[in-house]
Parts: sequence; C-alpha cells; structure tokens
Amino acid sequence: MSRGRHPDQGRALAEPVAKRRGIVHMIEPGQNTLLDLVIAGPGMFCAVTIRRAQRLRAALSELEAGFSDLIGEVRQMPCGDPVSREIWWYNRAGHLRFFRIDETALVELAADGSPFTEESGKRRKKRQVRPAASEVEVPKDSVQKGQAGSGTQGIPGPVQAPNAPQNA
Repeated sequence: MSRGRHPDQGRALAEPVAKRRGIVHMIEPGQNTLLDLVIAGPGMFCAVTIRRAQRLRAALSELEAGFSDLIGEVRQMPCGDPVSREIWWYNRAGHLRFFRIDETALVELAADGSPFTEESGKRRKKRQVRPAASEVEVPKDSVQKGQAGSGTQGIPGPVQAPNAPQNA
C-alpha cells in the first residue's frame, strides 16, 4: 500500500458521483485504510478505493501494471452479486475513470456503475446558442445612415456612445 498523501482531491471529485448511485459513507483516511467510500443502494453494495493516476487516459493494461499491488489488495475483499469492488482513478485536471475489479480482470464502468460501452462513452459536443436576428436589439441612435447621394445609404456607420458629443 502506498504511504503517500490521502487522495483529498479525488474524494472531493468522487463524492457527488457516488451520491447519484446511492447512500454514501465516506471512510476516514488512515494509514492502513484501503477503502475511501462505500455506496449502499437497493440491492447493491459498492466498496470504492480512490487513487490518483499520472496517466489517466492510459490503456487498461498500463493501469493494471502500474497499480498491480493495489488491485491485488482490493481483490482480497469479498465480492459477489450484490457487492462490487471498484477503483476510481482521477487526475490533476479533475477527471475520473471507474473500474470494477472482478476475479480475473478489470471492467471499465460509466459513472452510473453500468459497464462502459462506446455509446455511454461518447462525449456530447457543446453547441453554441446564438440569439435569432429578431431577438437582437439595436439602439436607434447607434446606427447612422450615410448622406444622400454618397452611395452609402442604409449602411450602418460608426457606433457612438449615447453621451458622446456629436461632431457637426
């Protein structure tokens, strides 16, 4: 087991995610504490260990190799149908990855605890919402029309502040 700092940032990131899955029991960090939180819900019990990973987006095999001791310790805990053993890894940027530890493999999970699939992992693109042209208001005194015969009639001129002195 590592003797470094306790994952305070990871615990803060994990708590709201865990609350969406059920009743959360945060475990006080200590020298020989393996678990960081326990989630209890209808028909399920989830024991969670939270750790920081330098390369969160690394391949699963690389994460397994880097954390083999921790995975071995978690595998010693009992598990079964209603009990899930999980490791949640996070990085400095505040991203989380979730894994269930089975007897022989790690299974990546979505934030809700269901097995991770390509559909659940797709990120939604953020759309910029622009107001419709009819919703934009332009003050009447901010648009100046060109002089007659100049060929600029109807084209907006420079915008002046409402209190600025007008040059005649």
